[in-house]
Amino acid sequence: MSRQKVILIAGLGAIGSILYSRLDRTNAKLVCLTSKRGTMDIREKGLVVKLITDETPKIHKVDVHEFLPDKYKFKKCIVATKAYNNQVLADYLVDYMDDDSSILLFQNGINVEQPFAEKEKDWKITRAVSSVGAYRDEKYVTETAIGETKLGVINYSGGDEIKEWKTVLSSIGLEATIPGDFPEDFAYHYWLKAIVNSTINPIGSITKLKNGDIIKDKQLLDLIERIVDELIAILADMITIPRSYALETIHKIARITSGNKCSMLQDLENGVETEIDYLNGKFLEIGKNKEIVSPINSKLVSIIKSLSEKSEPEELAILEFKSLL
Repeated sequence: MSRQKVILIAGLGAIGSILYSRLDRTNAKLVCLTSKRGTMDIREKGLVVKLITDETPKIHKVDVHEFLPDKYKFKKCIVATKAYNNQVLADYLVDYMDDDSSILLFQNGINVEQPFAEKEKDWKITRAVSSVGAYRDEKYVTETAIGETKLGVINYSGGDEIKEWKTVLSSIGLEATIPGDFPEDFAYHYWLKAIVNSTINPIGSITKLKNGDIIKDKQLLDLIERIVDELIAILADMITIPRSYALETIHKIARITSGNKCSMLQDLENGVETEIDYLNGKFLEIGKNKEIVSPINSKLVSIIKSLSEKSEPEELAILEFKSLL
């Protein structure tokens, strides 16, 4: 098997599983890296995925590892892990990626590319900002939305790598586009998606509402507007994102993924760490450096962390949230 044609997928959570299933159906050659628990489960049962177009779930036989065999060396890698795993993953991949390998980050969060870009490698890093929706239950992973995916160059010049990733994603039925000719065009979508995720995720996680139900509640709609106002103020000297378009996009994505529990709520229910530090938490860091106060986002970060760490009764966290309404 030529290593030129093998794609490593790091992370088989809900989104990673969807990407695997779509790629596997095109007979792409794939190797997967995931957790010990995930590896054991997949080896025992297979990876079971139901795409939007499926009447019944498909069971995939997966070449999956907790630790990669020494024989492997990859030219292409899709990273679909949680953002807080990126530093450890970047350190680990040094021994398994060629110096000029191509990495596609299919993740939520702000500055998640940093651990990979800091390596003394010529890794060509591309980011995907996507509205693909999925959730995992005890039986299998279900795809719930296949909204558009925007691709952006992080650290290289020339368009060959990003065009190759666009071709890969388009070939598996994901609408992939490369916005504009300059990095700032992708930056617009990058920050817009960060605003969307920093709004829907904490609200959905605390209220336990599905995405579509969030935008049916007048009090929550008012809170969404106030969250967005804080985030736009933090970004004001970096990029201009119209308030009306940010709110429109939040409503659009909530409608597209109306039946979804947000990924952060799924994390809380599964007892795993959330990505709040890479969403609202990153906005707070940026704001602090500019001496911009963001009380609502600060409170949301505090509540999510208390729920994740179980540092206070859930009822108290809910009361804190209600104080924002």
